[in-house]
Amino acid sequence: MTHASPLAKPVGAHPRSSSLRAGLALPILVAVALCGPVEAAAQAAPPPQPAQGPGGSLYPYGGVTTMGPYYHPWHPDQETYQYYIFEPADPRPDMAPVVLFIHGYRAYSPYAYSQWIGHIVRKGFTVVWVNYDMGITAPWGYAMYVEANWKDALRRLDDYWWEDHVLPMKDPSWQIMTAIVGHSAGGYLGPIVAAHAADPQNGMPVPYAVVSIQPGGLGLIPKAEFSTIDPSTKLVLVVSDEDDIVCKSTAQYLWENMPQIPDGNKDFLFHRSDRHGEPQQVANHFFPNTSGWSDTAAVDARDFFITYKLSVGLLSCAFYGLQCGYAVGQGSPEQIDMGRWSDGQAVTPLQWLADPAALQTTCIDKFQDLPPWGADQAQSATRYGPEAARRSVPLNALLPLAALLVFLRRRSRRRRLNGSSPRAI
Repeated sequence: MTHASPLAKPVGAHPRSSSLRAGLALPILVAVALCGPVEAAAQAAPPPQPAQGPGGSLYPYGGVTTMGPYYHPWHPDQETYQYYIFEPADPRPDMAPVVLFIHGYRAYSPYAYSQWIGHIVRKGFTVVWVNYDMGITAPWGYAMYVEANWKDALRRLDDYWWEDHVLPMKDPSWQIMTAIVGHSAGGYLGPIVAAHAADPQNGMPVPYAVVSIQPGGLGLIPKAEFSTIDPSTKLVLVVSDEDDIVCKSTAQYLWENMPQIPDGNKDFLFHRSDRHGEPQQVANHFFPNTSGWSDTAAVDARDFFITYKLSVGLLSCAFYGLQCGYAVGQGSPEQIDMGRWSDGQAVTPLQWLADPAALQTTCIDKFQDLPPWGADQAQSATRYGPEAARRSVPLNALLPLAALLVFLRRRSRRRRLNGSSPRAI
């Protein structure tokens, strides 16, 4: 069977009907030429940054002063002991609370979070960004590096008068007023540092607040006694539905092991994707970085209504008793609001969870609570199940090699600093 082309003239068509169609086509072509091509409907744009609120664009300080890199005096030029200080400017305040910012694994440049850090600073807080995983480092040393850099930064801000820093704000007991903000591995290290700070012998001020965005590292980074964190500490935990890196297990573990913090001081929030417009608002692991790496946008509504809003909201609440509803509002409208697309449709709001243990997600946890180092597969399977054992045993087998590499690297560095060389054999 043959088929005629849709543009071919039908066989036996009446001449008059053909001329009639030609006559009708002419005005149609003229109309198209005058009106131009029909354009597809524009995609809705995500919400802009609001003017008001802790995530808003009204800043009491117009600039940021960047200082560093600094190094711990016992480890000069060793990048694992590196940190930067970011201070409010234009106008410069006499003093400000100090925020420890802990980056995610291998995000070892402040540039990865520069817009988020800048937002916090221009809202009136000094930020200390610390490194902890540069080069060959083992997870069990991460907290040690963070705390060494953090203590040195606080000492610098408080004592190094010749460097002319914004002074750290202090409470009536003369303790520096501090808080912790972290993402990914940094979101897990934040509560670890807060737990260690509860022991006065560790020489760190007790933080007023901990912001933990997509915490990860349970079973890879050694735990702390999270029940020792001061009950007055304000806490917010956030997990994202399509976070295929850390998902939810670390955040759930943290929540379960901080029963001493009352419900009024802590909240657990669930971030869900919304693909209504462009760029899509995907609840992935990388949206908190503001460089755009592995994400749909560098900075957008997810930053304004999650990282910006929750961090500054919790800091304002903890230090000044202001804007608490934005961060620990237990599902208040201002807390869960994600703004509206340009066509008026609301972006899928955050979900406040009274019982995080029951949370169901699209993402799947890749790392659970791994077995103790040295456990064989049979022991791991008995305690954690066969699937967890299959994932964790190969990781544990790599730990001795990682320890050896760290040891050799440090020995090589000491020899270079001392000007010595290996003896010939």
